[in-house]
Amino acid sequence: MLRALLIAAVGLLALLAWREDLPDVEIRLQQRTTQAGRIFGGHPLGQGFRCEHDGLRALDVALAPIGGDARAIDFELRRGGPGGELVRRARIEAAALPASDGWARFEFEPLADSAGQDFHFALACEDRNAHSPWVRYRGVPYVVRPWGDRALEGSVVEGELLPAPPRAQTDLHHGDLHTLAFATNYVHPQAGAMKLTLSDALTGEVLRTASVGPGIPCDTGWMFFRFETLADTRWRALRFKVELPTGASLIGNAEGPSIVAYHGGSRVSDDVLGATCAGAPLPQRDLVFRAWSSSTRSALLARLRERGGERILWAALAWFFALVVALRLLGRPVEERE
Repeated sequence: MLRALLIAAVGLLALLAWREDLPDVEIRLQQRTTQAGRIFGGHPLGQGFRCEHDGLRALDVALAPIGGDARAIDFELRRGGPGGELVRRARIEAAALPASDGWARFEFEPLADSAGQDFHFALACEDRNAHSPWVRYRGVPYVVRPWGDRALEGSVVEGELLPAPPRAQTDLHHGDLHTLAFATNYVHPQAGAMKLTLSDALTGEVLRTASVGPGIPCDTGWMFFRFETLADTRWRALRFKVELPTGASLIGNAEGPSIVAYHGGSRVSDDVLGATCAGAPLPQRDLVFRAWSSSTRSALLARLRERGGERILWAALAWFFALVVALRLLGRPVEERE
């Protein structure tokens, strides 16, 4: 028993000595596929979130360099929504932005009273820059056609989503299709709406329509068309038509436009409040970010208690008694164990 108590005490001391910070709020995206595109002047990209703890002091935003001239990114943090009270500003100069896919940290004077409050941050540039924030869309993604090598000509782009054969692989592997994302070369901020029409490839019956914009610009990013869920899409043949405003174009390859399909649902916590463009909501998506608040040991223990509840206590007790039993068994003479 004494040996078990000593080991448990060492484990507790190791926890209290943990120096690594835990994010207050975090959007994770292990396989980063969909970037928002370059930030247009006058059209900042933003994100809302609710802070758990006092002492909010920094935010990390996942960025991908996508070509072009690097430009400084300005950061604004507001209380509430996009039109709320401005509480902090920060800036990362062009030379300090990540040279490859990585986190850009915006640090500021800690907010002593941030616990339980809603915030909104926005990223702005004077002109289109070389870095794009990553976006996580709320659904189960499946890459139908990866990012292509060319801009597709024409104001109307049509194609089919087909089961194999004739394609080497099936385009739609799952049911409950609700969103198609198309790689977009360029859409001007003043351009009109983009429209998607989905129809049955055999009968021609129009099944769903969706539109994006106007006022949602995109340069080397993904545009998301959401529609009422189609339940029976697994291995189904569908035909799509994308109508583009003047000057806009998609990205693809010889097989057609680059597409990511989203199926089913995706649960997000109550502290994630969604992305915005120029203050307007971007439904069902979030920027990939991390918010940092207090990093004290008491905050670490508080988070373990809040996020684990009573399960943490019961798990600790079960671990302790299992340790006692294991030590007693290991401490018995070999002939008794046999």
